[in-house]
Amino acid sequence: MIFWASSEVYRLADRASERSRLCVESYLNAAFERSSLSALEGKLRYVPIIMPEGMRERYPERSKLRAKERIYDCAPQLDYETFISGSFEEQLREYVRGISLSAPHLVRLGASKEQIEDFEKIMALAVDHILAEYTDNNENP
Repeated sequence: MIFWASSEVYRLADRASERSRLCVESYLNAAFERSSLSALEGKLRYVPIIMPEGMRERYPERSKLRAKERIYDCAPQLDYETFISGSFEEQLREYVRGISLSAPHLVRLGASKEQIEDFEKIMALAVDHILAEYTDNNENP
């Protein structure tokens, strides 16, 4: 399975959203490749919606399966304020929370019970692994 991400984000939250995307996208693709998910032919396309109050209703959640293309589009609304005033860890957790919503829908891409369990484990550990990588490399996220 391939993970791909973009976003629909109000400009003030764009920098924080993009920083989260870069960290999470590379981590998840590597983690999926090392797991049973490497055998799942399909793509999880993640396009979170990060909009302030007053704009959210114009950008509804719109997750759906594209069965013929073997793509699950995950497009949940995320908490805008977290990307404006939250810590990097809080932003990562909110970003990953949105992706985690895909777990029950992966069966429609042909995921086995084991693959869904692997997905859930990877998602549960993602933020801690990403933060540890930055700490280990003395990088400033």
